[in-house]
Amino acid sequence: MNQRTTSRCTQVVAPTLAEGEQIQIVEAVQVGKVSAKKQIATAAIVGVATAGTVVVALKPRPFYLVVTNQRLIFVNNLRGRVGTIAAAVLRSAVTVEPLRPHLLTVSMTVTINGTPQRFSWGRAQASMARRVADALNSASSAPAA
Repeated sequence: MNQRTTSRCTQVVAPTLAEGEQIQIVEAVQVGKVSAKKQIATAAIVGVATAGTVVVALKPRPFYLVVTNQRLIFVNNLRGRVGTIAAAVLRSAVTVEPLRPHLLTVSMTVTINGTPQRFSWGRAQASMARRVADALNSASSAPAA
C-alpha cells in the first residue's frame, strides 16, 4: 500500500485508539466470499442484457485492515479512497487459520467472535497477505491486555 493511504487510515483510526494502543500494520484486504451460483447468475444476466459485450466479475467487499496491539479495525475502502471505520474487534475474539494459495488468489479464514470470515488477496498481493497473516498470528498469540 502507498504511504498516503496508510497515513489516511492512521488519521481515521487515531482518535479511537485507547491509551497505550499502537498501530502495527495497515493493509488492504477483501472480506467475504462470492458464491459460484451468484457469480454465474450475474454473468449470465449481464451477458444477456448487453448481448455479450460486457463481462462482469464479482469480488468480496474491500476494506483497509488496521491491526493494533489490542484490536483489528476495519476501515471502509471506497474504490481506493479511505472511508470511515466499519468495525473494530478485540484481538482476543480472533482466531486465524494459515494462508491458502488458490489459482488466482491467496486466502485465509479468520474467525471473529465465532463467525468465520474469508480474507483474500490477488496472487500479485501475496506479500501483503503474508504481512497480514504474520500480524494476525502474532495478534492471536499475544496475551490479552
